[in-house]
Amino acid sequence: MNNILKDKKFLILAFLSVILLVLPNGFYSAFDKDEPKYLEAAHEMIKSGDYITPYYNYEYRFDKPILIYWLIVAGYKIFGVNEFGGRFFVSLFGVALVLLVYLWLKRWKNGEFAFWSSLILLSLLDFIIMSSVAMPDVVLTFFISVSLMAFYNAYHQKSRKYYLVAFAAAGFATLTKGPIGLGLPGLVAVIYLVLRRDLIRTFKDIPWFSGFALFTLIVAPWYAAIFEKHGYLFFRDFIIFHNIERFTSKIPGHPTEFWYYLANYPWMFLPFSVVFLFAIYRFWKDRKKIFVDDLLMFSLVWFIVVCGFFQIAHTKLAHYLLPSFPPFAVLTAYYVRNYKEKLPYYLTAALLFVLVFAVPAVLVLKGLPVVAAVIVLPIALSIFFILKSNEPYRPLVFGFLSAMILFKWVTLPMLEPYRAKPFIGEELKKMKLRNPDISVYSLAYTSPEIVYYYGMGRIPQVGFKKASELLKEKNVLIVTRKNRLNKLKVPYRVLEVRQELLTNHKLVIITSGEKR
Repeated sequence: MNNILKDKKFLILAFLSVILLVLPNGFYSAFDKDEPKYLEAAHEMIKSGDYITPYYNYEYRFDKPILIYWLIVAGYKIFGVNEFGGRFFVSLFGVALVLLVYLWLKRWKNGEFAFWSSLILLSLLDFIIMSSVAMPDVVLTFFISVSLMAFYNAYHQKSRKYYLVAFAAAGFATLTKGPIGLGLPGLVAVIYLVLRRDLIRTFKDIPWFSGFALFTLIVAPWYAAIFEKHGYLFFRDFIIFHNIERFTSKIPGHPTEFWYYLANYPWMFLPFSVVFLFAIYRFWKDRKKIFVDDLLMFSLVWFIVVCGFFQIAHTKLAHYLLPSFPPFAVLTAYYVRNYKEKLPYYLTAALLFVLVFAVPAVLVLKGLPVVAAVIVLPIALSIFFILKSNEPYRPLVFGFLSAMILFKWVTLPMLEPYRAKPFIGEELKKMKLRNPDISVYSLAYTSPEIVYYYGMGRIPQVGFKKASELLKEKNVLIVTRKNRLNKLKVPYRVLEVRQELLTNHKLVIITSGEKR
């Protein structure tokens, strides 16, 4: 422990990770449709006192296992029911993963290689995003990474202890997102051993009984409790729908196109998405040398298996690929430190140059404060040094990290007043507090952000016929998009209108009464 605290590279990584991933997490509201569902479900868990069954909008939510909700609840207990509290422990797993990659690579390579691999991981755009929201993907990625790194250590050191760590980490991964927590690291390990032609002998060395006993000890208590409470309902929703059907068939609201990950690759792996394409080409050309290096071979298998698995899966989302980010960082670090090619950096600089002009242009077109484009300043500066430096990956990493720090500390807080859904949710809450007898509904529209920021009970979704009946009564509030209103055939009164930040839609709160 003392050696770690004296390791300057470790301390730099810890400092940058906390500054970027943890401290600014109370400066911006819940994002998208998924994060507020987790935040709200954890809040309802506290209100109900039921820490076994997740609920969202006061209905069963069997999408994911329990660990993510417990982490959010723990944050709420310490920091209160707010964004910072909800994100705190999830973001710490992002920090822990950066440091874990460093310590693992320092053991098998050297401190310099480990440092830059970890910095590259920390700089990847989708890693930053998923480590900054209360969602399970970075927690899953952490435990899958622990499992795979422990397996690698166990295999190369003939260590029973590390095999047990691998099983335990797979257990926590399964408690985070289901069977994939065991299946994915197991698949990577099997393919790695097959390529090394060492599968049968290694299987004899693995402590299967002790390993699965430890795995079961971690996983079984909650799964047994939830099965006892809900039986087939949980099995149908979680196992059949959210695991089997998500893998084999189309789920409404989720893309399934075969080209989905290719289309999203450029932004997910920024700022190294271009560089990595050149790395893959070089690795193929020098494959004999690459496959001799055990750690690089393992990282390649890890990356390819994860990407291949989710490419085969019918349902696709960008953050599903997050477990491929640690090996991506390792492979990229090897390339940038061993191949002195300038073309990938020139192309990256060109891409960043477009962003320098695109970001303020979008802000102007949207009527938002141009000063929020402060993030382009370190990017613009990094372009200059990328073109001049003999080691262009260094300014690329630090320039993009600086931009992301500014994005979370400055840009997001400046854009907060323009976000419609949190505002509408809070307005509904104020109206409910003024009049506890009022009922709240949503019309042909749903927004988890509004549900979370309302926080005063269930918001049922109704159709136009039911809404027309409700608007004939008093003490009714209905939230919807403005373009839905022309289908209402009864009088109503508009209480609030708010323009959405990223779309052309406007959100409205209406009540009974004559139009104004």
